[in-house]
Amino acid sequence: MTASPTSAPPRTELVSIQYLRAAAALGVVVWHAQGQVGIPETQVLQAGIEIFFVISGYVMWRILKERPVSPGVFLQKRLARIVPLYWLLTTVMVVLLLVAPQLLQSTRFDLPHVVASYLFVAWPNPVEAAGLKPVMIPGWTLNYEMAFYLLLAAALLMKASLRGAVVIGVLLVSTALSVLPLPPIAAFYASPFMAELALGVGLAMVFPRLSRGWLQHGGLVFVLGCGLLIPGGAMIGPEAHGRLILLALPATLIVAGLIAVEEAGRLPSIPVLKAVGDASYPLYMIHPVLLSAMAQALNLAGVEMPPWLYVAAALVVTSVVGWFAHLWLERPLIAAFKPRPRDRTALSPALAAAPNEIRP
Repeated sequence: MTASPTSAPPRTELVSIQYLRAAAALGVVVWHAQGQVGIPETQVLQAGIEIFFVISGYVMWRILKERPVSPGVFLQKRLARIVPLYWLLTTVMVVLLLVAPQLLQSTRFDLPHVVASYLFVAWPNPVEAAGLKPVMIPGWTLNYEMAFYLLLAAALLMKASLRGAVVIGVLLVSTALSVLPLPPIAAFYASPFMAELALGVGLAMVFPRLSRGWLQHGGLVFVLGCGLLIPGGAMIGPEAHGRLILLALPATLIVAGLIAVEEAGRLPSIPVLKAVGDASYPLYMIHPVLLSAMAQALNLAGVEMPPWLYVAAALVVTSVVGWFAHLWLERPLIAAFKPRPRDRTALSPALAAAPNEIRP
Protein backbone atom coordinates (compact mmCIF):
# COMPACT_ATOMS: atom_id res chain seq x y z
CA MET A 1 0.00 0.00 0.00
CA THR A 2 1.24 3.44 -0.82
CA ALA A 3 -0.06 6.91 -0.32
CA SER A 4 -0.28 7.61 -4.04
CA PRO A 5 -3.85 7.81 -5.31
CA THR A 6 -4.98 5.97 -8.39
CA SER A 7 -5.27 7.89 -11.63
CA ALA A 8 -8.12 6.05 -13.34
CA PRO A 9 -10.03 8.08 -15.89
CA PRO A 10 -13.33 9.51 -14.66
CA ARG A 11 -16.46 7.41 -15.17
CA THR A 12 -20.07 8.07 -14.50
CA GLU A 13 -20.58 4.83 -12.59
CA LEU A 14 -18.96 1.71 -11.23
CA VAL A 15 -20.37 -1.17 -13.25
CA SER A 16 -18.78 -3.62 -10.81
CA ILE A 17 -21.11 -2.35 -8.09
CA GLN A 18 -24.09 -3.08 -10.34
CA TYR A 19 -22.83 -6.59 -11.09
CA LEU A 20 -22.49 -7.24 -7.37
CA ARG A 21 -25.95 -5.87 -6.66
CA ALA A 22 -27.39 -8.15 -9.31
CA ALA A 23 -25.61 -11.22 -7.93
CA ALA A 24 -26.63 -10.39 -4.37
CA ALA A 25 -30.29 -9.79 -5.23
CA LEU A 26 -30.57 -12.94 -7.35
CA GLY A 27 -28.85 -14.96 -4.63
CA VAL A 28 -31.47 -13.84 -2.11
CA VAL A 29 -34.22 -14.79 -4.59
CA VAL A 30 -32.77 -18.29 -5.01
CA TRP A 31 -32.42 -18.72 -1.25
CA HIS A 32 -36.05 -17.78 -0.61
CA ALA A 33 -37.32 -19.85 -3.56
CA GLN A 34 -35.44 -22.88 -2.26
CA GLY A 35 -37.19 -22.52 1.07
CA GLN A 36 -40.56 -22.34 -0.68
CA VAL A 37 -40.19 -25.65 -2.50
CA GLY A 38 -38.42 -27.57 0.24
CA ILE A 39 -34.92 -27.61 -1.26
CA PRO A 40 -32.27 -27.24 1.48
CA GLU A 41 -31.26 -23.59 1.37
CA THR A 42 -27.81 -22.78 0.05
CA GLN A 43 -26.76 -20.83 3.12
CA VAL A 44 -23.95 -18.94 1.42
CA LEU A 45 -26.56 -17.08 -0.63
CA GLN A 46 -27.45 -15.14 2.53
CA ALA A 47 -24.21 -13.26 1.93
CA GLY A 48 -26.14 -11.13 -0.52
CA ILE A 49 -27.18 -9.17 2.57
CA GLU A 50 -23.54 -8.63 3.53
CA ILE A 51 -22.61 -7.54 0.01
CA PHE A 52 -25.41 -4.99 0.03
CA PHE A 53 -24.33 -3.53 3.37
CA VAL A 54 -20.66 -3.33 2.40
CA ILE A 55 -21.61 -1.66 -0.90
CA SER A 56 -23.79 0.82 0.96
CA GLY A 57 -20.99 1.83 3.31
CA TYR A 58 -18.57 2.15 0.39
CA VAL A 59 -20.85 4.19 -1.87
CA MET A 60 -22.17 6.48 0.87
CA TRP A 61 -18.70 7.36 2.09
CA ARG A 62 -17.55 8.21 -1.41
CA ILE A 63 -20.58 10.44 -1.78
CA LEU A 64 -19.66 12.28 1.41
CA LYS A 65 -16.03 12.65 0.35
CA GLU A 66 -16.58 13.59 -3.28
CA ARG A 67 -19.89 15.45 -3.11
CA PRO A 68 -19.85 17.32 0.22
CA VAL A 69 -23.20 19.00 0.82
CA SER A 70 -25.22 20.18 3.80
CA PRO A 71 -26.87 17.52 6.00
CA GLY A 72 -30.30 18.59 4.76
CA VAL A 73 -29.39 18.25 1.08
CA PHE A 74 -27.68 14.91 1.73
CA LEU A 75 -30.80 13.52 3.40
CA GLN A 76 -33.04 14.97 0.71
CA LYS A 77 -31.06 13.19 -2.00
CA ARG A 78 -31.05 9.88 -0.11
CA LEU A 79 -34.77 10.03 0.67
CA ALA A 80 -35.64 10.91 -2.93
CA ARG A 81 -33.96 7.72 -4.10
CA ILE A 82 -35.32 5.32 -1.49
CA VAL A 83 -38.61 6.57 -0.05
CA PRO A 84 -41.07 7.08 -2.97
CA LEU A 85 -40.91 3.51 -4.30
CA TYR A 86 -40.85 2.03 -0.80
CA TRP A 87 -43.85 4.05 0.35
CA LEU A 88 -45.75 3.14 -2.82
CA LEU A 89 -45.11 -0.58 -2.31
CA THR A 90 -45.93 -0.31 1.40
CA THR A 91 -49.22 1.40 0.57
CA VAL A 92 -50.15 -1.39 -1.84
CA MET A 93 -49.45 -3.91 0.91
CA VAL A 94 -51.50 -1.97 3.46
CA VAL A 95 -54.45 -1.83 1.05
CA LEU A 96 -54.20 -5.60 0.55
CA LEU A 97 -54.10 -6.10 4.31
CA LEU A 98 -57.34 -4.16 4.62
CA VAL A 99 -59.30 -5.58 1.66
CA ALA A 100 -57.83 -9.05 1.10
CA PRO A 101 -55.76 -10.11 4.15
CA GLN A 102 -56.01 -13.78 3.15
CA LEU A 103 -53.55 -13.10 0.34
CA LEU A 104 -50.76 -12.19 2.76
CA GLN A 105 -49.30 -14.51 5.36
CA SER A 106 -46.18 -12.55 6.32
CA THR A 107 -48.00 -9.82 8.27
CA ARG A 108 -51.33 -8.55 9.58
CA PHE A 109 -52.74 -5.02 9.82
CA ASP A 110 -51.61 -3.27 12.98
CA LEU A 111 -51.66 0.55 13.00
CA PRO A 112 -48.49 1.19 15.08
CA HIS A 113 -46.64 -1.34 12.93
CA VAL A 114 -47.86 0.32 9.72
CA VAL A 115 -46.82 3.79 10.93
CA ALA A 116 -43.40 2.49 11.97
CA SER A 117 -43.01 0.88 8.55
CA TYR A 118 -43.55 4.21 6.79
CA LEU A 119 -41.07 5.87 9.17
CA PHE A 120 -38.36 3.21 8.72
CA VAL A 121 -38.41 2.35 12.41
CA ALA A 122 -37.96 -1.25 13.57
CA TRP A 123 -41.21 -2.44 15.16
CA PRO A 124 -42.64 -5.84 16.15
CA ASN A 125 -44.51 -7.42 13.26
CA PRO A 126 -47.99 -8.66 14.31
CA VAL A 127 -47.07 -12.04 12.83
CA GLU A 128 -44.76 -13.26 15.57
CA ALA A 129 -42.44 -15.28 13.35
CA ALA A 130 -41.62 -12.18 11.31
CA GLY A 131 -39.88 -10.45 14.21
CA LEU A 132 -39.05 -6.77 13.82
CA LYS A 133 -39.94 -6.65 10.12
CA PRO A 134 -41.95 -3.89 8.37
CA VAL A 135 -45.04 -4.36 6.23
CA MET A 136 -42.73 -4.87 3.24
CA ILE A 137 -40.64 -7.60 4.85
CA PRO A 138 -37.42 -6.96 2.86
CA GLY A 139 -37.51 -3.36 4.09
CA TRP A 140 -35.87 -4.41 7.35
CA THR A 141 -32.52 -3.63 5.71
CA LEU A 142 -33.72 -0.12 4.93
CA ASN A 143 -34.28 0.48 8.63
CA TYR A 144 -30.52 0.08 9.07
CA GLU A 145 -29.93 2.22 6.01
CA MET A 146 -31.96 5.13 7.35
CA ALA A 147 -30.14 5.00 10.68
CA PHE A 148 -26.87 5.04 8.70
CA TYR A 149 -28.01 8.04 6.66
CA LEU A 150 -28.83 9.96 9.86
CA LEU A 151 -25.36 9.18 11.21
CA LEU A 152 -23.72 10.40 7.99
CA ALA A 153 -25.84 13.56 7.99
CA ALA A 154 -24.70 14.27 11.57
CA ALA A 155 -21.09 13.66 10.50
CA LEU A 156 -21.43 16.41 7.90
CA LEU A 157 -21.73 18.87 10.79
CA MET A 158 -18.21 17.92 11.94
CA LYS A 159 -14.76 18.76 10.63
CA ALA A 160 -13.92 16.62 7.62
CA SER A 161 -10.87 15.23 9.41
CA LEU A 162 -13.05 13.78 12.20
CA ARG A 163 -15.89 12.30 10.16
CA GLY A 164 -14.35 8.94 9.32
CA ALA A 165 -13.31 8.11 12.85
CA VAL A 166 -16.67 9.19 14.27
CA VAL A 167 -18.75 7.26 11.72
CA ILE A 168 -16.75 4.04 12.04
CA GLY A 169 -16.57 4.47 15.81
CA VAL A 170 -20.33 4.82 16.22
CA LEU A 171 -20.99 1.82 13.96
CA LEU A 172 -18.51 -0.36 15.84
CA VAL A 173 -19.79 0.72 19.26
CA SER A 174 -23.32 -0.15 18.10
CA THR A 175 -22.06 -3.60 17.18
CA ALA A 176 -20.28 -3.98 20.53
CA LEU A 177 -23.51 -3.16 22.37
CA SER A 178 -25.16 -6.16 20.71
CA VAL A 179 -23.66 -8.45 23.37
CA LEU A 180 -25.76 -6.73 26.05
CA PRO A 181 -29.29 -7.84 27.03
CA LEU A 182 -31.14 -4.99 25.31
CA PRO A 183 -34.86 -4.56 24.59
CA PRO A 184 -35.80 -5.95 21.16
CA ILE A 185 -35.96 -2.63 19.28
CA ALA A 186 -32.67 -1.41 20.75
CA ALA A 187 -31.12 -4.80 19.99
CA PHE A 188 -32.18 -4.45 16.36
CA TYR A 189 -29.98 -1.37 15.93
CA ALA A 190 -27.18 -2.66 18.16
CA SER A 191 -26.32 -5.21 15.54
CA PRO A 192 -23.30 -6.68 13.76
CA PHE A 193 -24.90 -5.42 10.55
CA MET A 194 -23.69 -1.98 11.65
CA ALA A 195 -20.12 -3.28 11.50
CA GLU A 196 -20.75 -4.40 7.92
CA LEU A 197 -21.56 -0.81 7.00
CA ALA A 198 -18.32 0.16 8.74
CA LEU A 199 -16.41 -2.33 6.57
CA GLY A 200 -17.73 -0.56 3.48
CA VAL A 201 -16.80 2.85 4.86
CA GLY A 202 -13.31 1.61 5.71
CA LEU A 203 -12.91 0.18 2.21
CA ALA A 204 -13.84 3.54 0.68
CA MET A 205 -11.27 5.26 2.89
CA VAL A 206 -8.47 2.86 2.00
CA PHE A 207 -9.11 2.35 -1.69
CA PRO A 208 -7.92 5.78 -2.97
CA ARG A 209 -4.62 5.23 -1.16
CA LEU A 210 -3.82 2.01 -2.98
CA SER A 211 -1.16 2.03 -5.65
CA ARG A 212 -2.08 1.53 -9.27
CA GLY A 213 -0.09 -1.70 -9.24
CA TRP A 214 -2.28 -3.16 -6.50
CA LEU A 215 -5.29 -2.97 -8.80
CA GLN A 216 -3.72 -5.63 -11.02
CA HIS A 217 -4.33 -8.11 -8.19
CA GLY A 218 -8.04 -7.36 -7.89
CA GLY A 219 -8.98 -10.64 -9.54
CA LEU A 220 -7.03 -12.60 -6.94
CA VAL A 221 -8.69 -10.65 -4.12
CA PHE A 222 -12.11 -11.35 -5.65
CA VAL A 223 -11.37 -15.08 -5.97
CA LEU A 224 -10.02 -15.15 -2.40
CA GLY A 225 -13.23 -13.56 -1.14
CA CYS A 226 -15.34 -16.11 -3.03
CA GLY A 227 -13.15 -18.95 -1.74
CA LEU A 228 -13.57 -17.83 1.87
CA LEU A 229 -17.30 -17.24 1.42
CA ILE A 230 -18.06 -20.82 0.38
CA PRO A 231 -16.88 -22.51 3.60
CA GLY A 232 -18.24 -19.55 5.56
CA GLY A 233 -21.68 -20.24 4.15
CA ALA A 234 -21.36 -23.91 5.07
CA MET A 235 -20.53 -23.04 8.69
CA ILE A 236 -22.95 -20.17 9.23
CA GLY A 237 -25.67 -20.54 11.83
CA PRO A 238 -28.48 -18.25 12.96
CA GLU A 239 -26.15 -16.16 15.14
CA ALA A 240 -25.61 -12.73 13.56
CA HIS A 241 -22.11 -12.38 15.01
CA GLY A 242 -21.03 -15.41 13.02
CA ARG A 243 -22.14 -13.67 9.84
CA LEU A 244 -19.72 -10.84 10.53
CA ILE A 245 -16.71 -13.16 10.35
CA LEU A 246 -17.89 -15.91 8.01
CA LEU A 247 -19.80 -13.80 5.49
CA ALA A 248 -19.04 -10.08 5.87
CA LEU A 249 -15.24 -10.25 5.70
CA PRO A 250 -15.23 -12.38 2.51
CA ALA A 251 -17.95 -10.11 1.08
CA THR A 252 -15.66 -7.12 1.65
CA LEU A 253 -12.87 -8.84 -0.28
CA ILE A 254 -15.30 -9.63 -3.10
CA VAL A 255 -16.42 -5.99 -3.34
CA ALA A 256 -12.84 -4.68 -3.14
CA GLY A 257 -11.58 -7.18 -5.69
CA LEU A 258 -14.23 -6.55 -8.32
CA ILE A 259 -13.90 -2.77 -8.00
CA ALA A 260 -10.14 -3.16 -8.46
CA VAL A 261 -10.70 -5.31 -11.55
CA GLU A 262 -12.80 -2.53 -13.03
CA GLU A 263 -10.34 0.19 -12.04
CA ALA A 264 -7.63 -1.80 -13.82
CA GLY A 265 -9.78 -1.87 -16.97
CA ARG A 266 -10.31 -5.64 -16.93
CA LEU A 267 -14.02 -5.92 -16.15
CA PRO A 268 -15.96 -7.59 -18.99
CA SER A 269 -19.19 -6.10 -20.27
CA ILE A 270 -22.24 -8.16 -19.25
CA PRO A 271 -25.28 -6.04 -20.20
CA VAL A 272 -27.86 -8.43 -18.73
CA LEU A 273 -26.13 -8.48 -15.35
CA LYS A 274 -25.79 -4.70 -15.44
CA ALA A 275 -29.52 -4.39 -16.18
CA VAL A 276 -30.43 -6.64 -13.26
CA GLY A 277 -28.15 -4.57 -11.03
CA ASP A 278 -29.90 -1.39 -12.13
CA ALA A 279 -33.23 -2.99 -11.18
CA SER A 280 -31.99 -4.62 -7.98
CA TYR A 281 -33.87 -2.31 -5.59
CA PRO A 282 -37.40 -2.99 -6.89
CA LEU A 283 -36.44 -6.61 -7.62
CA TYR A 284 -35.37 -7.17 -4.03
CA MET A 285 -38.33 -5.36 -2.54
CA ILE A 286 -41.04 -7.17 -4.50
CA HIS A 287 -39.53 -10.65 -4.84
CA PRO A 288 -41.31 -12.18 -1.78
CA VAL A 289 -44.70 -11.06 -3.14
CA LEU A 290 -43.83 -12.40 -6.59
CA LEU A 291 -42.71 -15.74 -5.18
CA SER A 292 -45.91 -16.02 -3.15
CA ALA A 293 -48.01 -15.12 -6.21
CA MET A 294 -46.18 -17.71 -8.32
CA ALA A 295 -46.79 -20.45 -5.77
CA GLN A 296 -50.49 -19.56 -5.39
CA ALA A 297 -50.98 -19.39 -9.18
CA LEU A 298 -49.40 -22.82 -9.66
CA ASN A 299 -51.60 -24.23 -6.88
CA LEU A 300 -54.76 -22.81 -8.43
CA ALA A 301 -53.76 -24.20 -11.82
CA GLY A 302 -53.00 -27.60 -10.33
CA VAL A 303 -49.47 -27.51 -11.74
CA GLU A 304 -46.67 -29.20 -9.82
CA MET A 305 -43.39 -27.80 -11.07
CA PRO A 306 -40.09 -29.60 -10.32
CA PRO A 307 -38.35 -27.73 -7.48
CA TRP A 308 -35.28 -26.58 -9.39
CA LEU A 309 -37.39 -25.59 -12.38
CA TYR A 310 -39.46 -23.45 -10.01
CA VAL A 311 -36.27 -21.80 -8.70
CA ALA A 312 -35.14 -21.07 -12.27
CA ALA A 313 -38.57 -19.67 -13.14
CA ALA A 314 -38.44 -17.50 -10.01
CA LEU A 315 -35.14 -15.99 -11.19
CA VAL A 316 -36.59 -15.14 -14.58
CA VAL A 317 -39.90 -13.77 -13.28
CA THR A 318 -38.36 -11.61 -10.56
CA SER A 319 -35.71 -10.26 -12.94
CA VAL A 320 -38.21 -9.36 -15.66
CA VAL A 321 -40.79 -7.85 -13.29
CA GLY A 322 -38.04 -6.05 -11.37
CA TRP A 323 -36.72 -4.53 -14.59
CA PHE A 324 -40.13 -3.23 -15.64
CA ALA A 325 -40.69 -1.89 -12.11
CA HIS A 326 -37.34 -0.09 -12.45
CA LEU A 327 -38.40 1.45 -15.77
CA TRP A 328 -42.02 2.27 -14.99
CA LEU A 329 -41.92 2.99 -11.25
CA GLU A 330 -38.47 3.60 -9.84
CA ARG A 331 -37.09 5.90 -12.54
CA PRO A 332 -40.21 8.10 -12.82
CA LEU A 333 -40.47 8.38 -9.04
CA ILE A 334 -36.82 9.40 -8.70
CA ALA A 335 -37.27 11.98 -11.44
CA ALA A 336 -40.37 13.37 -9.73
CA PHE A 337 -38.79 13.66 -6.29
CA LYS A 338 -35.19 14.54 -7.15
CA PRO A 339 -33.85 17.73 -5.54
CA ARG A 340 -34.28 21.08 -7.25
CA PRO A 341 -31.49 22.05 -9.68
CA ARG A 342 -30.07 24.56 -7.23
CA ASP A 343 -29.34 21.73 -4.79
CA ARG A 344 -27.66 19.48 -7.32
CA THR A 345 -23.94 18.99 -7.73
CA ALA A 346 -22.09 17.19 -10.47
CA LEU A 347 -21.82 13.45 -10.00
CA SER A 348 -18.36 12.29 -9.10
CA PRO A 349 -16.77 9.26 -10.75
CA ALA A 350 -18.28 6.00 -9.56
CA LEU A 351 -21.28 7.50 -7.82
CA ALA A 352 -23.90 7.77 -10.51
CA ALA A 353 -24.29 4.01 -10.28
CA ALA A 354 -27.95 3.11 -9.77
CA PRO A 355 -30.28 4.99 -7.52
CA ASN A 356 -30.43 2.37 -4.80
CA GLU A 357 -27.73 2.00 -2.19
CA ILE A 358 -28.90 -1.34 -0.47
CA ARG A 359 -31.13 -3.96 -1.59
CA PRO A 360 -31.55 -6.86 0.37
